[in-house]
Amino acid sequence: MKFGTKIILNIAVSSLVCTLAAVAISSSKIHLQGRTQLVEKSQAILSRLEAIRSYIATQGGLEDDIALATSRYPDGKLPEEFQSRILHKVPIFASIKVGFADSQKDNYTFRVFSKEPRRTENKASLSEEEILKRFDADPALKEIVEGDDHKVTVYRPVRLSEAQGCLLCHGDPANSPWKNGKDILGFPMENWKDNRLHGVFAVTSTTSEVKAAANGASISILGWTTLISAMILAISYLFLRKPLSNLLAAISQLNTAGTQVSTTSSEILASSQNLTQSSVKAAASIEETSASTEEISSMVKRNSEHAAQAMDLAKKASEKAHIGEQEVRKLTTSMEDISASSKKIEEIITVIDDIAFQTNLLALNASVEAARAGDHGKGFAVVAEAVRSLAQRSATSAKEISNLINESTQKVEHGHEVVRSSEASLKEIVMTIEQLSNLNTEISTASAEQELGVGQINQALSEMEKITQNNSASAEECSAASEELNNQSQVMKTVVENLTKLVAG
Repeated sequence: MKFGTKIILNIAVSSLVCTLAAVAISSSKIHLQGRTQLVEKSQAILSRLEAIRSYIATQGGLEDDIALATSRYPDGKLPEEFQSRILHKVPIFASIKVGFADSQKDNYTFRVFSKEPRRTENKASLSEEEILKRFDADPALKEIVEGDDHKVTVYRPVRLSEAQGCLLCHGDPANSPWKNGKDILGFPMENWKDNRLHGVFAVTSTTSEVKAAANGASISILGWTTLISAMILAISYLFLRKPLSNLLAAISQLNTAGTQVSTTSSEILASSQNLTQSSVKAAASIEETSASTEEISSMVKRNSEHAAQAMDLAKKASEKAHIGEQEVRKLTTSMEDISASSKKIEEIITVIDDIAFQTNLLALNASVEAARAGDHGKGFAVVAEAVRSLAQRSATSAKEISNLINESTQKVEHGHEVVRSSEASLKEIVMTIEQLSNLNTEISTASAEQELGVGQINQALSEMEKITQNNSASAEECSAASEELNNQSQVMKTVVENLTKLVAG
């Protein structure tokens, strides 16, 4: 069922309930007011009868008529017209007469009842005797009201009043006008006293008119409320049609938005989970990278230390090369001296010319070996040993080969040239060692800078690791929030579906 139909139906049901309540309340109030009016009408009738009774009593004449009757009819046989004349001057009789006379006109029932009536039709019934007992038990009780759905009865007591002449007929028999214990009309006098309860006036009104009025009012109220309810339903339909249409459109948009939110939240949840996994992987990778950079930092530090050691060795090699250069210079000087001496003893050392040639070859080999060996100079010992051996041979053969001194002198000259060449090579070696030393210095400086850079990289990686951990925590929180958003979107979607069912039916 559509929401608009439910609203119209609720309005209709509410109108029906209000109508029935109005009819019930109005009917109840009309019944209550009608019964009150019936009671007030009965009270007015009884008050009028009491007023008539008092009025007749104040007019007097009853005692005069009794005296006239006894003088005119001493035998006690009164004609009917005279009896009627006397009765019309009895106050209670006048009240009863008026009560019966106006009953049809005023739509009520009048009754007089007593325990000891002079007329049998006025004999009290069992229920009426209960009324008499209540009035007799409470002299101050002035009125009793009883009723049911069909009638309302108001009771008032009738008590004897000496002032109104009641005891002329119901008093002491000794006061009988006929001197026989009977009243003027021939009824035995009861010897009752003043204010004695003699009977009760009862005025009964039916509730048929009240019911008719209530039914008429109910029908009128029902008709008017039905008409008003129909108008309200029509107006409600006109006023609710457009808002309900707008509400349906808004619910449709809300449903679409809820679906989009649900889809988006699901995508965000998936992205957050992927981000969490990526953050975990990134954190692990950064830890591995950090460990690798620490190893690189350690290696760079060792390289820096090795470069420093190489730089020290290069400095020492440079110093040794300078010393070698000086020695070569000294050797050059010596060779020059030898060359000068050899010229002098050219004739003497001709024999050792061959030895000088071998010495020259060995010296050349020593130079080559020194160039190859660098600082180690392992070949110098071998060459030196060979030179000593040749020297011994040369000493032994000097005498024999003096003719060879000339050739030896030439070899000395050639050796002098080789020494000069070695000096040049040593200079180149010194320059190379100096360049190597400078290069080692640059390597050491670069290694220090590289070590500093690696330290900064380690620090940056540490910061990145913290950031990654924070990102991972944020990603987990985002994932939890996304999951909660997804749950809330599902709840909102369910609420929208229920609202759609409520409104659209």
